[in-house]
Amino acid sequence: MKEHPVDWAESHRPKTLDEIIGNSSAVSQLRSWADAWSKGKPKRKGAILVGDPGIGKTSAALALANDFGWDLIELNASDSRNAEAVDKIVGHGSRADTFSADGSYRSSAKGDLKLIVFDEADNLFGNEDRGGAKSIIQALRNTVQPIILIVNDYYELTRKASGIKLLATTIKFSRPTAQQVEEALGRIATREGLDITSDVIQRVIKNSGGDIRGAVNDLQSISLLGTNDMNDVSQSLGWRDVPAEVFFALEDIFTSNNPVHSRAVLASVDERPDNFIKWLDDNIPRVIRDPADRARAIDIMARADIFLGRTKRRQYYGLWSYASDLMSMGVSSVAGDKYKVYSDSLRFPEYLIALSRTKARRAAITSLLDKLAQAMHTSPQTARESIIPYFRSLFSNDREFARECVKNMDLQAGEVALLLGVESDAEEVDELLGTSAAGSVKEDGTGETAAEGSSEKTIIEHQRSLFEFR
Repeated sequence: MKEHPVDWAESHRPKTLDEIIGNSSAVSQLRSWADAWSKGKPKRKGAILVGDPGIGKTSAALALANDFGWDLIELNASDSRNAEAVDKIVGHGSRADTFSADGSYRSSAKGDLKLIVFDEADNLFGNEDRGGAKSIIQALRNTVQPIILIVNDYYELTRKASGIKLLATTIKFSRPTAQQVEEALGRIATREGLDITSDVIQRVIKNSGGDIRGAVNDLQSISLLGTNDMNDVSQSLGWRDVPAEVFFALEDIFTSNNPVHSRAVLASVDERPDNFIKWLDDNIPRVIRDPADRARAIDIMARADIFLGRTKRRQYYGLWSYASDLMSMGVSSVAGDKYKVYSDSLRFPEYLIALSRTKARRAAITSLLDKLAQAMHTSPQTARESIIPYFRSLFSNDREFARECVKNMDLQAGEVALLLGVESDAEEVDELLGTSAAGSVKEDGTGETAAEGSSEKTIIEHQRSLFEFR
């Protein structure tokens, strides 16, 4: 049987934090967080490593465990992520001490810790992952062991579990420079005895788009070719699909003096024109500082918005191209190369942030109104106008009533939080959901359960009270 080659990305993975490529500031923050654990329980028991795929977040977490002599528990993307699975692996592991490989007891009180690493913690979707985010919150609150969450999209994680911001230290990793990647590839080539030219290494770096893991995999592919011929190398590598990011596209549009290039950049961004215009609208005042230039750019944006409006009204999406031309070539012709874009110049649109922050709340409102309308035999509009104010008051002040409503109306965390006026991961929400799930139901001899009868009676009485307020 043919033996599979060793994966260079794994065999050359950094063993210590000193070997991590670039990200010196992030590594320093991570080391400081771990030092705090060595001296006792820190205020923030978790750390969130944020950044693009393939730039060393997981390697940094594993290297940290090696540097501090901590045992390791890892939950990766292939593992189940629902509440039961997360609590079994992360929750129980975070609350208990551990044993070494030789079977000896390791006490966390004496500094013998284990590092719990939750990779791709932002990828919690669908029914199969139900409750996973809340279990992570509980684990961070109760842990006696350090926990690291690795995410690509920090906002996606905090949207599902807003309380996580106060429980974990956020550490941002960035893409390494081309020179740093070149030095790392050079060291690997030397260790593997690979004779490779500088041109080929530069081709690998350009192909990887800052993805270190991808660059190492490409280097290994080239080693199997046994050639430095650029044609062979190009055919072997192809072009990795690395779509331009929105921030990079904005920077190109604001700083390029080539409108055609700006148009091509916008075309490569996976963002609808009616969304991208919001990015430009928020960032034009931050970059184009001359009032006259700013007025011209905003006028061009207004013309683009006219085409977007016509697209929506007529449902003719061919007009998007005119809006895109104005947003890219038009704005680029105004900005030219007169302005610089600094690291803190660009920001996420406030409008999209506001929509994203309220998405879960708006969904909870709609769902709650539908359930109330069904229970009260009325319309969602009537429930919104006449029932919700009194229902929220009863729900907040009568816990028995709240428990029965949670059980019989199948209220979810977001709906309960809305009624109580708290966050969905608050203890009051956990208490109501947990109590209702654990409560027992007994038959009362009438063909329905006592709990169901009590709930129906309570709701009917509440309906009567609503009529009295009219």
